[in-house]
Amino acid sequence: MMNRTIRNTLTGAALLISQSAGSAIAVGNDAAPPPVSIKSITISDTALHTRYKEAPFIFGTFSLTNHGVTDMLLRGIISSSCNSVTSNRSSQVAIQSPRQTYDIFQRMAVPHEGTLVFPISGYHLICHGLKVPYQPGNKLDFTFHFQDVGDVTASFTMQPIVEEKHVGP
Repeated sequence: MMNRTIRNTLTGAALLISQSAGSAIAVGNDAAPPPVSIKSITISDTALHTRYKEAPFIFGTFSLTNHGVTDMLLRGIISSSCNSVTSNRSSQVAIQSPRQTYDIFQRMAVPHEGTLVFPISGYHLICHGLKVPYQPGNKLDFTFHFQDVGDVTASFTMQPIVEEKHVGP
């Protein structure tokens, strides 16, 4: 009888230790990733450009940095000073209608601990239908919407006009 009691006690202890170790492992495996925070995003080097007065659109250049440890998804950019905001690439003909192009800013992964740069010579934003006069030195706010995280608003400064002969209608 004594052997059976000792054996049951040892079996129970072993089971308890096993369950405790298993739950410790499970907790480690089920640990949630750190929360994604809009505070991890910075938008810098912001500037607005145009090549001729009364242009139907202006170009926006910027850098977008995700300082966090989780990728984020940019779901769009808006500005109350524009009819719409889309992306464009300088090797393309300037798009005057946002419906004529795929807008990369509608679904763009922003890698964790990474910086994306949007210069005039590559992909950049376009403000279609500017609602205010283009005046060098003035600022416009653009709001960047990140899925499941929130919005970041950045101020862009209008740069001096670099005149270029306008060809077309």
